[in-house]
Parts: sequence; C-alpha cells; structure tokens
Amino acid sequence: MNRKTHSLNTNGNSIGKYTKKDFTKELYSLLYKKPLSRRMVATELGFTDQTYMVTQCISDWIKQGKAMVIGSIKCSRSGRFVEAVTTNPKLFPKSNQLKKN
Repeated sequence: MNRKTHSLNTNGNSIGKYTKKDFTKELYSLLYKKPLSRRMVATELGFTDQTYMVTQCISDWIKQGKAMVIGSIKCSRSGRFVEAVTTNPKLFPKSNQLKKN
C-alpha cells in the first residue's frame, strides 16, 4: 500500500504502520477543509473503491453532531449528485426554527 501517511511515522520500528487514530484524524481533516462525498474522501485517503472504510466513521460523527450533510455535490468519481459531508461547524446549516422568548 503506497500511502503518503507513512511519513507520519518517524520511528524506524513503526514505518508503514497506519493506525486507526491516524486514519480518523486525516479523514476528519479532509472533511473539515472542504465538503466531500464519501467516495471522494475515500479516494483522497487512498481507498479507491472501498467507501466502506469511511462510511462508519462518518455515520458515527453525524449521529454525534461532529459531521453533517450540508447539501449535494457532483461526485468527481461517479458523476452523480451525492451528499456533501463536512466536519466544519461553520458550514453546518443554522436552525430555521423560531426562538421562543
């Protein structure tokens, strides 16, 4: 597996070791920088046809309020309009419910 994240490991004993913590940090960071589809972010992480590698994390984050679907975008992989997911709270839609005074 040729991954750019190998450079994260400075200890010679752990070269090539890619932990779940590293993976989730990189996934969160990519979705923070810009909204992406699940397939697009999986591709960015090097999982070209393995969307399942990211869907569980994203699903958990959505349930926890750490990520949100903010609309739809045209997926660069499939060419279809799909959900755009972000972890950046500044991009989360504001509630349109009336506030009670």
